[in-house]
Amino acid sequence: MPQQRAPWLARFLSDFTLGFSDGLTVPFGLTVGLSSLGRTQTVIYAGLAELCAGSISMGIGGYLSALDDVRSSTQRRKANDTPFEDDHLEERRGMLDTTADDEKGSDAERIRRYLGPLDLPVDAIEDLLSRIKERKDGLSHAASRISLESEHIFEDHQRPYNIQPLITGLSISLGYIIGGLIPLLPYFFSSTIGTGLCWSIGFCLFALFSFGFGKAWFMGDEEIRWRRCLWEGLRMLVLGSLAASAAVLCINLLGTREPQAS
Repeated sequence: MPQQRAPWLARFLSDFTLGFSDGLTVPFGLTVGLSSLGRTQTVIYAGLAELCAGSISMGIGGYLSALDDVRSSTQRRKANDTPFEDDHLEERRGMLDTTADDEKGSDAERIRRYLGPLDLPVDAIEDLLSRIKERKDGLSHAASRISLESEHIFEDHQRPYNIQPLITGLSISLGYIIGGLIPLLPYFFSSTIGTGLCWSIGFCLFALFSFGFGKAWFMGDEEIRWRRCLWEGLRMLVLGSLAASAAVLCINLLGTREPQAS
C-alpha cells in the first residue's frame, strides 16, 4: 500500500529543499573563492555573514511569494462565490448548534437540509435516506459527519490569517542555514585552509546525495523506494556538483588571469 503523507509535510520538504540546495551551493562557492586568500578567519567570517544575509533574503522571498499565492487564491475564491453558496454556508453554520438541531428535527431532517441546496428530487432524497437507514447507526453517523464537515468549512471561511506564508519563509530560511553550515564547518576544525577546503567539498557531496536519498525514502512508496531513492540522491548530487563546479571554475579562471594582468 502506498504511504499517505500529510500535505503540509510535502510542502515543508519542498520549501526546505529549496533553501537547503541554495544554502549548500552559494556559501560553498563563496568559501572556495575566499580560500584563495589563504586565511581561514576570512572564510569563516565572510561565510557566516553570507549565511545570515542569504537565509533572511531567501526567507523573505519565500514568504512574499507564498503570500501572493494566498491572496490570489482568496480573490479567485471570492470571485467564484455566489449568494447561493453564502446561503449554504450560513445553513451549515446553523447546524453547528446540535441542541437546536435536536429541537428542530431528527437526524434524517438534518440530512435533508444538508442535501437541500443540491436541488435533488424528493424521491431521490428519500431513496438515499432509506439506504442509509439500512446500515447500523447509519443516520446518526451521517448526521455527525455532516456536523463535523460544516464546522470545518465554517472555520476555514472565518480564519482571519493564513500562516502558510510564514511557515514557507521559515522553512526556506531553515534549509538555507542548515545547508550553508555544511561547507563552513570544516574550516572551524582544520589546521590549514587547504584541508578545510577538501573536507568542505566532501561534506557537500555527501550532504547532497544523503538529502536527495533521504527525501525520496521518506516521501516515496515501498514498491519503488530503493530505485527512486538512489536516482533522487544521484540527481541532487549531480545538480549540486554542477553548481559548485561552476563556482570553482570561475575562481580558477580569475586566478589564472590575475598574474597575467600584473
